[in-house]
Amino acid sequence: MNYPELHESLPKPTNDLHVLDILNEMRRLGFENTFIYSLMEYCQKYEGIRDLMEMWFEETDVAERDKVIADLQESLEDIIDAPKKLEERPYLRFDDLDEIKRDILEFKKQLRNEVDRQGGISELARRTGIPQPSLSRFFTSHAMPRRTTLFKLAKALNLSESAIGFKWIR
Repeated sequence: MNYPELHESLPKPTNDLHVLDILNEMRRLGFENTFIYSLMEYCQKYEGIRDLMEMWFEETDVAERDKVIADLQESLEDIIDAPKKLEERPYLRFDDLDEIKRDILEFKKQLRNEVDRQGGISELARRTGIPQPSLSRFFTSHAMPRRTTLFKLAKALNLSESAIGFKWIR
């Protein structure tokens, strides 16, 4: 009688164990548990999250790894903040973009001064649970801040929501 090899009857290995390796490495390096849990939750649903996790794990350059972590954080925020139903967005005129950019940069400059006064980016990352690379990118980009990010920053810095809001946030 011919018996099949034992390994032929077992299910094919999946990437699930590799995802666990990645998450364990992040945990070993001291990433926030909430960040790791969010990755664990969404990497099964969103291929892009899993792809970014793979990129991070395979990357050897620390600066590039930090950029991937910032991209992961932004992707998670996009998923979490996505409206549950279609919503109407405000219209921004093309002619207003330069003024908006100046306002955003000035706002971020003032906010960064407050962050530095209260202990710096590392301390803010600890208080908010937002990875340090994401916060660094937040302060150096021209992008309009997300409302949820601003609320996290306001809470961590003990600022009122009105103190941290500015005219382009709706």
